[in-house]
Amino acid sequence: MDRLTADALRARLRAAIGEPEVTGQGFDLAAARARRRRWWALELGTAPAPVRAASMVALVVAVAAVVTVGTVIHLQGLPKPAGSSNGPAGVSQPNPAATIPLGPAVDGFVPEDVTAVSADQWWVLGSDSAGCSGADCTRILHTLDGGQTFTSIPIPPAVVTGLRFRDPEDGWAYSSTTMWSTHDGGAEWNATSFSGMTIDDLETSGGYVYAIACDSAPVCSLERSPATRDSWQALALPSDVSATRYLPGSLNVHGSDVWMAFSWRAANEAENVSEVLTSTDNGAHVSESSVCPGTNGLVSLYGVNAADLWATCATGNLVGVWRSVDGGQVFTEVQQSGGYGEPNTGTIAATSATNAVMAGTRLLFTTDGGQNFQVALDNGDGWSVVGFTNSEDGFAFSYPNSSYAQPNGLWRSDDAGAQWYEVQFP
Repeated sequence: MDRLTADALRARLRAAIGEPEVTGQGFDLAAARARRRRWWALELGTAPAPVRAASMVALVVAVAAVVTVGTVIHLQGLPKPAGSSNGPAGVSQPNPAATIPLGPAVDGFVPEDVTAVSADQWWVLGSDSAGCSGADCTRILHTLDGGQTFTSIPIPPAVVTGLRFRDPEDGWAYSSTTMWSTHDGGAEWNATSFSGMTIDDLETSGGYVYAIACDSAPVCSLERSPATRDSWQALALPSDVSATRYLPGSLNVHGSDVWMAFSWRAANEAENVSEVLTSTDNGAHVSESSVCPGTNGLVSLYGVNAADLWATCATGNLVGVWRSVDGGQVFTEVQQSGGYGEPNTGTIAATSATNAVMAGTRLLFTTDGGQNFQVALDNGDGWSVVGFTNSEDGFAFSYPNSSYAQPNGLWRSDDAGAQWYEVQFP
């Protein structure tokens, strides 16, 4: 395959996939640090923004691609979805090594996070289990054919726990202390940190990338940068929520719409109070709305599009489902009865106002707005649903024995969550 220039890749991406319909979602508020897994195919372009000066420390460390140790991983084919007689149709692609920078070899890959720009093109962050430790154990695999083959790309020289790509060139790998950005598909990674603050979340949409950064108080801020370059600024949050606890995994972005959730418990209150902050202008201004009143608080939040949002809320030991059809201004409980038999760590992702997947001790799906859920997969694992790249293709992680410490598999659906199959890695 001919080598494509950056402009040619961008033009091809814009023509081929446009902007997808939905984002993904994180899991479990009770986890030590809820990690979110989500992906986007986004419109290209950028917009100027002032540089955050006092609290941002630019480390600017370049990591060159080492082509000689790269590897293209060819699989024998994906397994069939559970309960299906036919697996998903694979998309034949030329050797991706012709255009993608190559990274370290992989042996015994364990997936930890996933990000995608289309049903066929995605990246998986994980570790190499072949006796390595620390930063040297990190691996990032890239596929152009829906997981039929993978290419190892260069990695940041540090341990990272999250990964997002906006398009084939612009991506971010991050930990709680450092963000690594690439604008050439992973050939080089540049480091940025927010002085005295931890990075709790990161998402990208439209022309921007967003991060939630919090100090030890905790006082949190919404940070924003043009997606094609590193130029961060802090955006003001309302004073009554800036000093409350941000809910990791609740940052959602879709075009110019941004949603984030905060939770707190007043001294005279018996239950948590959860609020969703909504912006329709790339985070410049926000409005506040209540979610999950009368419950133990918000567990997960998922934005499908500019209008439709889903949420799970803790109702005792179980989880209930709430929805908004007006961009997050008003949330209503799907069923007054509350829980669906799933533990109060259950997460949700959706493809429309009616179709959604809920994860807990099982993968469940609904096609009637949450009135009824059917079992999609129940194999004894715990589950965290990630999200959907379009109305059909989605991802979820499985966890052994319902423990959410370390995933043991990445699963994919190509029918809106009704059936799932496990992605195979070397």
